[in-house]
Amino acid sequence: MGGCCSRTSVEDKTVIEQPKTPPKQDASVQTMEQSTDEKLHEVDVTLDVDTAHPNLLIDGKSVCWIKETPQRLCNEKMFDEDPYVLGIMGRAWRTYWEVNVEKKDDWVLGVTKATANRKGQLVLSPANGFWVISLSNGGRLKAMDDKEHVLDKDIPDKVAIFLDYKEKKVMFFNAEDGSHIYSFTNGPSYEDDVRPLFSPWNNDIDPITILSIETKHPKSSKALKITSTSINRVLHCDGELHLSGLNYTNDD
Repeated sequence: MGGCCSRTSVEDKTVIEQPKTPPKQDASVQTMEQSTDEKLHEVDVTLDVDTAHPNLLIDGKSVCWIKETPQRLCNEKMFDEDPYVLGIMGRAWRTYWEVNVEKKDDWVLGVTKATANRKGQLVLSPANGFWVISLSNGGRLKAMDDKEHVLDKDIPDKVAIFLDYKEKKVMFFNAEDGSHIYSFTNGPSYEDDVRPLFSPWNNDIDPITILSIETKHPKSSKALKITSTSINRVLHCDGELHLSGLNYTNDD
C-alpha cells in the first residue's frame, strides 16, 4: 500500500505503523500564523494637520521639522511650543500601526488623550494623558512613564504601537524583528478618546513616516503574522518579552 504508513509482519500478523505525532510546540515559540475569532485590527493612520506645530511640514504620512518658515498660522488645536502632531484613526478596542524612524536621532511616538494639553512645554507622562517612548541623541531610548525609564534596547528603525483599551495597555515593539520595547500597564480606557502622537523633534529635517497598510506588507513578504494569540501571550505574561517576526496582518 502507498501512503505515509508502512507494513511489517510480526508473528504472522500485519501491523500498520502509525505516523509519528510531531512533538508539541512550546506556546512561547509558536509561529504567529494561527487564526482566532477575535482578530486584531491594523488601522490606517493619517496626520492631523490642524494639530501640527507651525514648523512641522506634513507631506502625506510623513512629518519633518522646517526651521525657517512656519507652515501654518497658529490655532487653538495645534501644539504651539513642542513639535508634535496628532494622528487620525478609526476607533476600535484594539489598534495597531507602524512608524518608520530610520536615520532619526530624535523622535517621540505613542498616544495621548484628545483632551491633553497642547500648549507650552509638555510634561509627558500617563498622569498627564501621554503614553510615549522617545529617542534622544541617537542613543538614549526612554519610556516616559510616571517615572522616566531609560531602556536598554536596540534602537529600532521601525516602531510598532499596539493600543489595547480592554487591557488598558500601550505596547511598543521593534517592527522589524518583533522584539518588545516597552509596555505601559496603566493605559487609557475606551472612554478616554486616545489619538496617536508623533514628533520628528527639531534637531534635523529628516522625516518620520507612518507606514501605509497597502504598501507595508507586499504579497511576496515572508513576514509572520500577529494574531490575538500572540498578542495575548504578551499581555498576560511577565518579564522580558520577545515576539519573533512581529509584523501584524489581518487574517481575513
